[in-house]
Amino acid sequence: MNALVERLPLALPKLPEGRLGYWAIGCIYVFAFIPPRSIALGQLSQLVMLIVAILFAVRYRDVIFRTPLFWLGAAFVLYVLLRGLFAAFVGQPELASEHLDGTSSWARTIALPVLILGLALVATGNWVRHSIGALIALALGILVFQVLPAWSWSEFETALTGARRYIFGLGHARSGFIIGAAIIAVLALGPAMVGKYPRGGGVAKRALAVLRYALWACLVGALLLALFVTKTRTAWLAVLAAVLVLVLAAAWFYRDRLLRPGTLVGLLLAAVVVGGVAVFAWDEVERRMTDRTDAMQQILAMDSLDDAWVMEDRNLGARMAYKVFAIQLWMERPLIGWGPADPYYLMRERPLPPVLEGRSGHFHDAHVETLSRLGLVGWGLMMAFLGALVLEACRRLAMREEEQRLPRMLALTTIGFTALLLVWMLGTHQLVRFQTVHVFAPFLALMCASVFQRRLDAVRRGG
Repeated sequence: MNALVERLPLALPKLPEGRLGYWAIGCIYVFAFIPPRSIALGQLSQLVMLIVAILFAVRYRDVIFRTPLFWLGAAFVLYVLLRGLFAAFVGQPELASEHLDGTSSWARTIALPVLILGLALVATGNWVRHSIGALIALALGILVFQVLPAWSWSEFETALTGARRYIFGLGHARSGFIIGAAIIAVLALGPAMVGKYPRGGGVAKRALAVLRYALWACLVGALLLALFVTKTRTAWLAVLAAVLVLVLAAAWFYRDRLLRPGTLVGLLLAAVVVGGVAVFAWDEVERRMTDRTDAMQQILAMDSLDDAWVMEDRNLGARMAYKVFAIQLWMERPLIGWGPADPYYLMRERPLPPVLEGRSGHFHDAHVETLSRLGLVGWGLMMAFLGALVLEACRRLAMREEEQRLPRMLALTTIGFTALLLVWMLGTHQLVRFQTVHVFAPFLALMCASVFQRRLDAVRRGG
């Protein structure tokens, strides 16, 4: 072990890794900030960040290459590559280009971008500071390049009071997801944003603390209203599930602090804000959740998957038919799926439920699409990778040292965001798009960096 420590002279977490650290810092912020303006520059920064990550991993290979999380991610990428090559050159050579395109897309989602960014964060020498900085840069980039140029007060007010939706220039599928991610971050990082509530001091000190709490509550309220006007049901359900998971995790790990004045003030403000938004939005939420009652009743009354063939509703009914079609495909090849190619060719070659005739090839559900294309092996590796990140978050939450305050908030951010992602995947197919990678990578890389930094710290201490 001493020999290993001697080979890690730069593993101190407070010092940048020389030029490598500065390259990491630059790439991280370019990757987080610039893609809404230029995807090409975002991808270029990710490529440079990959080189930084490789150099860092090789430098500390005795630690990085012994980390289970690294091999879980590598296993997913390797499986996608092997599955795609087999499908392209052995299974379906007539669709070689489609399978190779799909292989490239799936190999660059979830595990690889998270590992790259996680290693780059550790290479900076201060993964906590730059994790928070990356989240801020992500929010600013989306705000500056997408939200503000498309902003319209009149359309926003119409969405607030009517049935139309407002998507902030983000697209229907992304708007609710991005705003939901922002809500999770603001809630999880709330203690850092408002600071400690003063137990003593003068009136001015207490007034300043109250002002910070009020500004935080206003931000939460604004984000909830922004989520409301997207009128995206999948995002509503995803945020509801994510906030519930986040609250339960925070309440369990901070159960000894729930009765402190600052905590009570924050909880009271959050309850008032959420309650106010819920009362304001209830009629429209109820309308959106019940406007497809007949289709929902038909779905709930299904006795078998074959009942999807009689669906007539062009919205919920079609989405259910997509899921059933994908599940039936997966059941034919449960372990390895049909290959990474877009599933449109399968829809052309097979009889379809009538409600799907003439529609595009994706299945509006990233879970069943992963199962049908990569099988249980691919989906299981993806879920195992996400589970390892959540496990690391729980491990960080269990650390009670004072210097773990910010890492614990980042751990809560990852827990809440993972729940958001898993539910959101039930209603979207955009998991492999770079615009989506740009959002989930900074959130999931938090605990990826935590894993590697914790391992390096253990070696440095001789543990």
